[in-house]
Amino acid sequence: MKLFSILLIFISSHLISKELILGCENGYSYKISYTDKANKTPYFKFKDNDWIEVKKYKFKNDNIELFIPDNKYIACADTSLPVCNYSILISEISKARPITNEVVISDCYIGTMGCNEYNKGLKLNKSYCNKY
Repeated sequence: MKLFSILLIFISSHLISKELILGCENGYSYKISYTDKANKTPYFKFKDNDWIEVKKYKFKNDNIELFIPDNKYIACADTSLPVCNYSILISEISKARPITNEVVISDCYIGTMGCNEYNKGLKLNKSYCNKY
């Protein structure tokens, strides 16, 4: 019986995952589920929608970059110009108030207030998050 109890505790501890949930000023929430050190799964949602798993992401140090499909800015009136796609960078995850930025994926144009050129890697729309 003792052996069964020990095995049950050992197995159940591996089945329980930890989660980090962030509520951000931009209206989005992000969740990172940690089943173990090697397996992390990020999710996002907007306001009261359901959680959506992010299939493509990159962890680096204290940051995670989420590549959410169809994240685009407004196109210019000139449709021959490339539209800006962006990723979401969540940085300083271990700090009390993580930061999110939208990171431009490639050189492109945004059609707000005219038509403006933006370069790859530019960080836009900074917002702060609270941990839950």
